[in-house]
Amino acid sequence: MRLEDLKLYQECLDFEQKIWNIVNQWEGFNKETIGQSFVQSADAISGNIASGYGRYNFKDKKHYCYISRGYLLKTKGWLLKAKERELIPSDEADELLEFVEKIHRMLNAYIRSIGRPKEGNYTKSNNDDRFEDDNTQDEEPNGNSFTADADEFFSTEELTSNA
Repeated sequence: MRLEDLKLYQECLDFEQKIWNIVNQWEGFNKETIGQSFVQSADAISGNIASGYGRYNFKDKKHYCYISRGYLLKTKGWLLKAKERELIPSDEADELLEFVEKIHRMLNAYIRSIGRPKEGNYTKSNNDDRFEDDNTQDEEPNGNSFTADADEFFSTEELTSNA
């Protein structure tokens, strides 16, 4: 699967474009101070997901996702400041905050999926703790040889819950 096919990555790009479109309309002091940092932190969300996606081992993949989550929360902070300082209309800011929460849930689910075997595709052997199918009999016993597909790492409940 390509990075561009990852739903989480697509959502991040959409969110970052919305931030760019808003900040691009600002002028002077607002654009140079809060605007520049706001856009940079937003762009770092997908940037770190992409960096992790290209890594060879699951520990590195997760590490970059944790960094991405930090940038997501940093962006949320800039969004709250922009709302408080009336640089973004309240209703638009609230919509973007919901977008942040959706991405946050998706990112957490993606992190949990990294290194997990694909559900439904592998059966556990009675002889040991290995996951087997025709193509993966020699894979690692801890399940770290697999990563879930894009549709497997978040459920409808995770995307719609308020937690």
